[in-house]
Amino acid sequence: MSAPAAPPTLLRREVVLGVAAAGTSGVAVLLQAAGLLPLSFTVPFVALPAACLLTGAVLFRRGLDARLHAYSSVLARGAAWGLVATVVYDLIRPALVAVLGSAYDPYRAQPIFGQLITGLPGSDPLALAAGWIYHLWNGISFAMIFALVRPNGGALLGLAWGLALQLLMMAAYPALLRARLDDPAFMITGLVGHSFWGVVLGLGLARGRSR
Repeated sequence: MSAPAAPPTLLRREVVLGVAAAGTSGVAVLLQAAGLLPLSFTVPFVALPAACLLTGAVLFRRGLDARLHAYSSVLARGAAWGLVATVVYDLIRPALVAVLGSAYDPYRAQPIFGQLITGLPGSDPLALAAGWIYHLWNGISFAMIFALVRPNGGALLGLAWGLALQLLMMAAYPALLRARLDDPAFMITGLVGHSFWGVVLGLGLARGRSR
């Protein structure tokens, strides 16, 4: 059996650039919650260009030099496992709500995001599509940040990152989603969901690197 491949070594400026670009979607939520800038501005003019920058780095991975190849490889792995982790996150939360017997809607954020981005009612199909796309991009972009900082992954570090995101959610979501911190369903689904998200992400990156 061959030895595991060494993770690509990224320059500090590459990590900083990637974290800054991938972090724009989360910053957009915090700015909306603080009443400083609306998602209708930050998504099309900040988060979307940053997403295009990151996507471009991934798509051009085959045709450029070794530095861009290493950079885009880390981004691609983070994006792939971020999507898997976000799907797990979205599946585990309604199951928890059912077990708790709560009326809390675990998908409350998506129509609200869509309404804030498009200006349309949350029930509008375009608003729902925008909200879900933005939600998925959040999960992917935060996973890219983790992959840039910790290319080898790891379950415990992934768990710590997931719980850090839960703290950010607790700071932003009560005002944004009209959720209450004393609502057991809101807290439990968030804590458990982000824990699963982080562990899946960490294990996925570690598994991919060990091949």
